[in-house]
Amino acid sequence: LKHKILMQLNKFELDKDTLIGGWFMPESIIDDIHEYWNSPEAEEYKHAGFSSDGFSRDEQIHSTSKTSIDVGISPQNYNKPWSNYRKYLQKCLESYLETYPDANNVQPFDITRFYNIQWYPKGGGYYAWHAEISGHSWNIYRHLVFMTYCDDVPDAGTHFKHQDLTVPCKKGLTIIWPASFTHTHKGQITDVHEKMIVTGWYNFIEA
Repeated sequence: LKHKILMQLNKFELDKDTLIGGWFMPESIIDDIHEYWNSPEAEEYKHAGFSSDGFSRDEQIHSTSKTSIDVGISPQNYNKPWSNYRKYLQKCLESYLETYPDANNVQPFDITRFYNIQWYPKGGGYYAWHAEISGHSWNIYRHLVFMTYCDDVPDAGTHFKHQDLTVPCKKGLTIIWPASFTHTHKGQITDVHEKMIVTGWYNFIEA
């Protein structure tokens, strides 16, 4: 987390009080993610998206709360496009921690579990209000959440309930926020367009 990467990122301005940070990754990285999504390698691992139903502890396929096709990405996968993606994501994290240093005054954390590409069909999305921590064994170590939008899609952003904020779906826009109930959110559903994101978590490193 201390390694500095000499890259420039365009910041997406958000009210500091929201505790949400936003930056734009280069479009070339997003184009490479699209190429990966359409590759035979990704095709082999595509599956219906899992979710916890709202705040429940039960992780399974819930069509009433989420409709997506997902591909899991190992945190040890640094092949194209994930090497460059992770470098820019690290730069986003460093910027976030500069703005919110208290988020770094904690136990060590990193991307330790699979993160996901999630593709939503027209009318698909994460419909239910939810936070990224529900108290179950598979998510209690989550600290921060990251998400990158892979396309410009009108009316397909993310609603944050307590911040009274909708972050727009802009190609390359990467946001980071706390995993707790304070940042309860859900997808903005469009019946007109498809949508794709990359999303995952910075987890506390388990002893």
